[in-house]
Amino acid sequence: AIDRQEIIDGAMFGYGTPIGSFFPPGDPDYIDLTAQSAYDPELSRKLLAEAGFDANRVLSLKLPPPQYARQGGQIIAQQLAEVGIKTEITNVEWADWLSNVFTNKDYDLTIVSHVEPNDIVSFAKPGYYFNYNNEEFNKIIEELGKTADPARRSELLKAAQKKLADDYAAGFLFELANVTVANKDVQGLWANAPIPTTELAAISWKE
Repeated sequence: AIDRQEIIDGAMFGYGTPIGSFFPPGDPDYIDLTAQSAYDPELSRKLLAEAGFDANRVLSLKLPPPQYARQGGQIIAQQLAEVGIKTEITNVEWADWLSNVFTNKDYDLTIVSHVEPNDIVSFAKPGYYFNYNNEEFNKIIEELGKTADPARRSELLKAAQKKLADDYAAGFLFELANVTVANKDVQGLWANAPIPTTELAAISWKE
């Protein structure tokens, strides 16, 4: 039901990379799984009917402050409505989101960007707010934590991405763009940011 590019264009001025699983496109082990959940509203309506979805049910959609959530949430609510899913949007501040959504899991739908590196392991955390629990996925992450061989780690990370995509564990949207404005004489800035920060020790002026 979700058109990722429409969200990127409408909420992020076209900046962003669509993703089909919980992994950053800049990582060497990334695999593009977006086609697996490509925008197909007719298929969405068919699957909802097969599942016996109650068209009168209204899902809560709780949106934290960032633009990607507040503006993206409006677009997603409209897209869901087009296939018969009603939502009630509630704009929440971060303290409320952390308390009620993240901690108490009091929500049906929410939108949030995870910026921690290697965060795919969060899907194996018992009781995490995703409410996802799959034994096969947990075993993949457990082996990943015990494996040092780069080739095997690559296999496991790709298997983890595929498992989340196969299970439709979340509606994976897009990777936020690292938009930077800098003086042309500044050197040492990251082209891609593995964490949302700037390493000042690595930055200098061109001589």
